[in-house]
Amino acid sequence: MKKFVTMLFGLASFGFPLTGIDASAALAQTQKSAQSPIKLQSLNIKPGLWESTRTIKRAGEMGIPPEMLNRLTPEQRTRMEERMKANSGGHTSTETEKHCVTKEDLERDRLKIAEAKACTTTVVNSTSTNVKGKIVCETAGMHATGMLELVAVDPEHVNGSYHSTVDSNDHTMNLEGTWTSKWLGSSCGDAK
Repeated sequence: MKKFVTMLFGLASFGFPLTGIDASAALAQTQKSAQSPIKLQSLNIKPGLWESTRTIKRAGEMGIPPEMLNRLTPEQRTRMEERMKANSGGHTSTETEKHCVTKEDLERDRLKIAEAKACTTTVVNSTSTNVKGKIVCETAGMHATGMLELVAVDPEHVNGSYHSTVDSNDHTMNLEGTWTSKWLGSSCGDAK
């Protein structure tokens, strides 16, 4: 479950770097699943060091998969359920991080949308300044759907938003994410 939650928060944080499948893989999935595939275009942004600030809001309670509950002792199960309920009221967090976007990332359309093999990504719209996608994940008794959008305001600024819903074991959690990314320079230094 931790990996699934991490993957979803990674999706909600979605401003560079993104983890997992690259956009060309998302395009291949779109081509297999849709009658008229969307041609993926590279975002018109500069390679180099970027800084992203993201805000994630979550509300609701994520269910605990039955397989996981069955492995816990009664005491562990009680503590886990209490923690999940305590965290269900809604939380907002903001993070800022620096990361490197390489020329190769841009040439290969490596937007890296989702890390988990249990996710399917579909490109809904793609231009040199805007990418919209849909993500569906199924793993460990959890089902998540999400929509995301990246907007290259100019070659040095990218904004984005993300919304997803996670359903599991009769519980629902909603995630909303927004971010702003700005180009800091052509040299990445030690940033990855």
